[in-house]
Amino acid sequence: MGSLYQRIRLSLGARALPVGVFVAGVLVSAYAGMARFEHLQAQQTAERQDAAEDYLFLLRHRLALYEGANRDLAALFSASDAIRAEEFSAFVNASRVFQRFDGIRVFGYVARVPAGDVARFERATRREVAGFHLVHPLPAHEYYPVVYGEHAYDPARTKALQGVDFAAFPQRWAAMQEAARSGEPVATPSMPTILESQGRSIIQIFAPVVPPGSGTGPASVKGFIFSTLYTDVMFDGLDNGRMARQFDLEVYDGSVAPKNLVHGTARKPHALEGPGTAPAYAGAVRFANRAWLIQFHARPGAGDTAPVQAAALFAMAGVLLSLVAAWAMAAWPRYRARRRAMHDFSERFAGFFEHHPFAVYAIDRQRRFLHANHQMLKDLGVERHALVGTRAADHVGIDERGLVERHLEEALAGQAVAYTTRIAVAAGRKVDMSIVLIPMSTGDEVTHVLGFAENITERKEAERTLYASRQMLQLILDNIPQAVFWKNTDSVYEGGNRALLADAGLATDADLIGRSDADLHWKDRAAHYRQVDLEVMQSGVARLRMQALDRGMDGAERWIETSKIPLKDGAGNVTGVLAVSEDITARKYMEQELFRRAHHDSMTGLPNRGYFNGQLEQAVARAQRHGALALMYFDIDRFKTINDTHGHDVGDDVIRMFASRVRAVVREADFVARLGGDEFVLVAEGLQGSGAAAVIAQKIIDAMEPPFQLGTVTLRVTTSIGVAAFEAGHTARTLIRAADQAMYDAKRAGRNCFRVASPESDRSAA
Repeated sequence: MGSLYQRIRLSLGARALPVGVFVAGVLVSAYAGMARFEHLQAQQTAERQDAAEDYLFLLRHRLALYEGANRDLAALFSASDAIRAEEFSAFVNASRVFQRFDGIRVFGYVARVPAGDVARFERATRREVAGFHLVHPLPAHEYYPVVYGEHAYDPARTKALQGVDFAAFPQRWAAMQEAARSGEPVATPSMPTILESQGRSIIQIFAPVVPPGSGTGPASVKGFIFSTLYTDVMFDGLDNGRMARQFDLEVYDGSVAPKNLVHGTARKPHALEGPGTAPAYAGAVRFANRAWLIQFHARPGAGDTAPVQAAALFAMAGVLLSLVAAWAMAAWPRYRARRRAMHDFSERFAGFFEHHPFAVYAIDRQRRFLHANHQMLKDLGVERHALVGTRAADHVGIDERGLVERHLEEALAGQAVAYTTRIAVAAGRKVDMSIVLIPMSTGDEVTHVLGFAENITERKEAERTLYASRQMLQLILDNIPQAVFWKNTDSVYEGGNRALLADAGLATDADLIGRSDADLHWKDRAAHYRQVDLEVMQSGVARLRMQALDRGMDGAERWIETSKIPLKDGAGNVTGVLAVSEDITARKYMEQELFRRAHHDSMTGLPNRGYFNGQLEQAVARAQRHGALALMYFDIDRFKTINDTHGHDVGDDVIRMFASRVRAVVREADFVARLGGDEFVLVAEGLQGSGAAAVIAQKIIDAMEPPFQLGTVTLRVTTSIGVAAFEAGHTARTLIRAADQAMYDAKRAGRNCFRVASPESDRSAA
């Protein structure tokens, strides 16, 4: 009986140490798992903050574009003496502003109309906008009616707004007054729309239209360009809903209050629920003279369980490590003395841990290194003799020493510890280490600590860098207006941004990758695109700013500017081509419009005096080689009497109708210009015979025979024409003088006729 009891006691005593180590390892693993959980949770919070900062960066960029679109259109029409509906519509359609900015639904023009000028303004506006009138204006010294506009989808809504006085709406009126004072675009607070009953919130931006040289301040403003932005579309569509999957987004105007809520994705705003609802991230943006507070409240998602899963895996690894440690303890049974145990440990450390994939080391009770394996020496970048005998705290920064000392104290007290820290290595570098400390005992006393350390610097840095770079690059590419794409050497697409996918009518990258130009809607130009790709790849030289007329999916013509550069690998071999394509239709339209305004008369649309002078010089140069040139100088008989009797409005209508009749009867090759007032000229080239110019002049006189019917006014309008034929030695100046003199001969002959300058008069003019 005594022998059996003795065997049981010895058996239990032999297993006590490994069992204790295993139990301690399990406890340490649990503790390490919790530490891992807290670490990953903190990392997840940091990543969410990074995502929120990226969203704020894109939001500021997009808001600047919204503000710039209003400013650009206001600047264009500030230079115009008269803003026309067709010009406005042409600019909006050509610039594709509704396609490029999801949040904008309406662009329009609001005129400034003094109270005493309402009747005249309504009459003048009806010439372009049929049936225009102010809608129930309240008594005021000035009105600000909507004249015309463009809607992204429903033109009837802008039609319903025509004539509505925006000054009657306090928020719009306040924004217009502030924009007039500052000379910059100003946004309204969030507010309901005028025509909808669904309760959707909008923001309107007003940009002042100020004629050049008219000074600054409200008195110089002749109107406003306004745009209407739907807040839900503007915020939710910014990043294709990525933020909505991570956060409840809340936007407040100025301060957090129910009345200041601009946009919120949650059913009930978190910030208004009271204490304990702090956002995961908050920021501020400036937008058209308004300060917005942006709050990001984290939403529960599948990623929330990632720290728990990682911590569980870490704990399982700790349990396995505990089994290894328990097995090691069981392999060294019943050491008779502490010295013998330490000696055996020293002899076995090198063989057991030298080639372990983790850094393994041992520290004594004086916190000095006893042993270190090859991986530990490699991670620290030191020799073995320089490490053994030094204190562990000497290898960490001052800020980390208290943490290391505390964890060593816990381990020497018999507790297993898991933590991460930054350790100083050779050349002043620091590395991130994930460390597990296991206390090692002889009998009941801990004699040293066994440490396992994993260098996680490269992995974490690579993960952070790769994630940040990919996210930022994709976000930037997806939110620029240019189409960006890249192909391999066979001109097969390997990727593209959101603008390219929209142009191709595709939903995702997966629909694009693997296709060629022959598979897309521009397949009729695939051969040309392939030829350009080959030239770029074979020459290794980029081709920049290639402009071509193209057609979109809707069949509308547009100007495209494309640049292509060769892609090369590390060895310098061409692996494909990268391209950036931009729709420059608006720029082309603006260039053409600026040319037209600089060279054409705004009333009749005919070329002006400056354009005429250049064309005449060229015609004279051609006539010196080929001859057959005639110049006609003519005006409206008794035009001053028409102005004095019927007013300048009727006079302007007479000039426009006169110009229209002239253009209707002259040849397509003839050049007709208005010099100013009621004076016109015609340059006729390639005439057949000496009487051809007289035929043209008589056609113009006959075209004025029908009475001019201008509303209730019927007028008899005639013209007197002077004709000068080119002869050798003539210059543009002498030709103009001869034609002008001939016109006055026609007036002296009784008007409503033409006279041809004689050679003698030509010579006297010279």
